[in-house]
Amino acid sequence: MATSLGTTRTGKIQRVKRRHILGGTIVAMLIIAGSWVMAASFAIQNGTTETGSGAYHGTAAIAYWTETAVGVGTQPGVLPAVLSGTAGTPTVLAGAATNYAVNAPTLNDIAHFWKFSEATTAPINTEVELQLTISTGAVPVITAVIVYVETQAVAPGSAITFTLYYDLGSPSSGTITLNAVTQISQQCAAVGTCP
Repeated sequence: MATSLGTTRTGKIQRVKRRHILGGTIVAMLIIAGSWVMAASFAIQNGTTETGSGAYHGTAAIAYWTETAVGVGTQPGVLPAVLSGTAGTPTVLAGAATNYAVNAPTLNDIAHFWKFSEATTAPINTEVELQLTISTGAVPVITAVIVYVETQAVAPGSAITFTLYYDLGSPSSGTITLNAVTQISQQCAAVGTCP
């Protein structure tokens, strides 16, 4: 049954069916709702539910030092030790899975994390330089941090996972926006002699 009238180019009255109007309205509402959801999905929102999204682009890794995962979470219940920022005095990696902080950690803060797996083939007493770049904020602020780790004096008997946390701030302070994160791992020629 026709419910709306319009005219054609010849001036004749044209009837538009109710189902076409209803269908067009539904499609328009879905497009508007979809645009809102897409726009809102790029920030970690303050509230009971925190969400985050983005894209990760992997690069070639050192054979014995592989990045296995990245993500967003909260600082661990026991705050991790902060990694060394001095090439001559790197943080010697523990002999078991351990958490480390890239910057000063605060309990319950939101953090970006990287997981690295150290293989049994890791050379002993070898320094690795990690260059981390973090872009945060609606008006992007880019922070570059370089930290230094050293493999153990005895090769590990099995692969070990180390998780590094970069503190992004308190969720109670408002919306935290994480735009992009990159990391580069480079083996140093000797302890204190890094790229």
